Amino acid sequence: MSSLYVRDLFRTWLQDPLIQVPYYDTVNLEVNPQEETWVTADFETTFRERVTFCENHWKEEGEVLLVFTGAPGIGDGHLLAAAEKDIKTLLAFRDPTRQMLVTGVGGVSEFSSGSANMGYQVEYTLEYEYMEGP
Repeated sequence: MSSLYVRDLFRTWLQDPLIQVPYYDTVNLEVNPQEETWVTADFETTFRERVTFCENHWKEEGEVLLVFTGAPGIGDGHLLAAAEKDIKTLLAFRDPTRQMLVTGVGGVSEFSSGSANMGYQVEYTLEYEYMEGP
């Protein structure tokens, strides 16, 4: 579970006017998006360690899984084009406090296994490092 700082920063970025695909926060919330194309985020910490003992600094590494949902049964082109554009925009954002840094992005995965059920989904993984401390 990623730190609140990381979650809030990514949520802010995903709601920026430069992002084309509407963002819905689905973490412990019941939502019913009306758009055919939308994105949500899951947050995972992969590593956390204390960097200093005296000043109580922590380093956190993790992943933000962005799940893009599109209309079923119309192929992957439209959804991938929108997702790729928004990923490039997200990678250009910078944390003004310099506490969190996006360190990488994984390739796209078909989250829905290509089925044409409630929606076609693809997933991107953004890797981050976060330095927490006074």
